[in-house]
Amino acid sequence: MALKVGLILYSVRDEMAKDPVGTVEKVGQIGYKYVETCNHNAISDPGCGFGIGAQQLKETFDRFGTKVISTHIFPLEKADLKQVVAYNHIVGNDNLVNPMGNFSTYDDLMVQCENFNRLGKALREEGMTFIYHNHEFEFRTFKGKTILDYLMENTDPQYMSFELDTFWTMRGGFNPMDMIRHMGKRIRLVHQKDFAWDSLQEINLIGLTPEEREMKPGEIVGMNGNSTYAKNGGKHVVSQDEAEEEYRRRRMSSFTEIGSGIMPIQDIINAVNEYTDAQYIILEQDATRMPTQIDSIIKSMEGFKKYTGIQWD
Repeated sequence: MALKVGLILYSVRDEMAKDPVGTVEKVGQIGYKYVETCNHNAISDPGCGFGIGAQQLKETFDRFGTKVISTHIFPLEKADLKQVVAYNHIVGNDNLVNPMGNFSTYDDLMVQCENFNRLGKALREEGMTFIYHNHEFEFRTFKGKTILDYLMENTDPQYMSFELDTFWTMRGGFNPMDMIRHMGKRIRLVHQKDFAWDSLQEINLIGLTPEEREMKPGEIVGMNGNSTYAKNGGKHVVSQDEAEEEYRRRRMSSFTEIGSGIMPIQDIINAVNEYTDAQYIILEQDATRMPTQIDSIIKSMEGFKKYTGIQWD
């Protein structure tokens, strides 16, 4: 079965902030039929993060034959899950994604796995599937084993699936196709971006040696509800530190539209179709050099259309 191409609304978050309903309409008009909502303001909004009621969101997408197939909720641990579930039942979605974790010690990781199992079981009873989305930091290690492997081994497949972000997998120093084979049926959704050939930042953010990859005492990776980002409703604080801003500029330079970069996207599609039961490959455009985010998702749609093994309807 061919993968259906979707779009996470994080890709058009600036447009959503200005005109949420109008942006949802544009997404439908462009032709994205499968949408993942993205709420990084879950402390105060149990819905899509931009103040659109569930019925209005559903009715707007229905006009274009577009379906909500998943949602990101951050910070998940501070969200009102009953309201989150109720909202997503109305829009017709049964996939709930934790978009990022926060890890410090092996013991803390084990506690989080227990919490994920409990949450996944509770969501399963509500007819929803709990999913974890990776970044590059899940490829750091404790005792030589990656955080992602610990998450896989210590959570019940009945209660937690994964949304593999192939871009961050590559930036974590792993071959995306190898990881797809390794994770297999645990993968329910796939995020796809492309890596710019002229990036100012190296591909591998984690390191090559076991010593570089190993978590150090006192080190913390990722974010949770106590971060400034979460407390500001999913908005980054503009830093006055020149070094920090230069790092952020270099990091943002690594993103480009689908088919414009160096990622082996056809090989990724082939591997997902062969080794997983995932139904959707979802565009997530973190940053763009194009005039608007709408221009960016149009270009990525055009880029996707040159690949085989995917479908739009």
